[in-house]
Amino acid sequence: MSGLPDQVLDLLGLRPSRVVALKDVPLGNGNWLVETAAGQRFVLRRYHAWTTREDLAYEHAVLGYLADIGWVVPAAVGEPVFWQDCWYCLTEYVPGEVVAAEDASQRGRRGRDLARLHLALRGLDERIGQRPGWRAQHAALTVRTANDWEECVRGLASVSPRLASWAQAAATQAHDSLAAIGAADLPVMVVHGDFAEWNVHYEDGRLAGVIDFGLTHVDTRPYELAIARTYRAPQVIDAYRVELAAGGWPLSELEEAAMGPVYRAFRVGMAAAEMEDGRITGSYDLAMIERQLSRTGTILPTGSGITDPANANAAPSA
Repeated sequence: MSGLPDQVLDLLGLRPSRVVALKDVPLGNGNWLVETAAGQRFVLRRYHAWTTREDLAYEHAVLGYLADIGWVVPAAVGEPVFWQDCWYCLTEYVPGEVVAAEDASQRGRRGRDLARLHLALRGLDERIGQRPGWRAQHAALTVRTANDWEECVRGLASVSPRLASWAQAAATQAHDSLAAIGAADLPVMVVHGDFAEWNVHYEDGRLAGVIDFGLTHVDTRPYELAIARTYRAPQVIDAYRVELAAGGWPLSELEEAAMGPVYRAFRVGMAAAEMEDGRITGSYDLAMIERQLSRTGTILPTGSGITDPANANAAPSA
């Protein structure tokens, strides 16, 4: 069973010969491979429950722009439809496979491909602006404007005062670190939002396409490197720097200085996302929140009642 409601296929006017579930997260994103009788392949995507029409239009604008200049991305095929509180849209199929366990050379390849993507996206922010309901990571504690930090902390405090105290301390330190380097002057651009290895497809050793632009918005290049998990893959950053310089758009001194502070702010933002989910659903993933806070570089406040986690005050490797 594909798990895809027949009503959605009817709304899209589809009569596929085969439908295969690729991913189906309740209240989250879902993807189904759709094959037509003629042998064409598409991916039908369900967007998470809080996606708005404006939010979706922005993502599709970025995808459409890239597709028009030759990038292989899951651009929309037709208009999206709305069914049972979720948006669905047929998108282009992106061939190739992810490299789940990259070696050093493959990490460098991904860094070069990220630089190429950034060079392709350069200046797009001046045309389409910020994604509705979003903001840059260095501008606030969360990238989603709907996430109220104080409400998140109060909600977490009701189930774990020690984690709430740690979260507030981490937020204060992240804010102060960004202010100290003058992060307000960081240049911004449209970023992919999750250029990790699981969203980059390769075929015969070459880039085949890039998927999942669900977090695309206007932010900084240091933020993109943080959310691409380059802290554990320094070869990505090294190759990224070289390719950018070759393309005439090297990282500035301020961007280099912002790597650590933006990374730690990103981890606070990841904790905030978990806190917001807990506040809404009433079920907190305390282990995940603690994991994110342990990577912020903030030591657990005195009197919290637990031992400092390993490497809590270590600087990220990237």
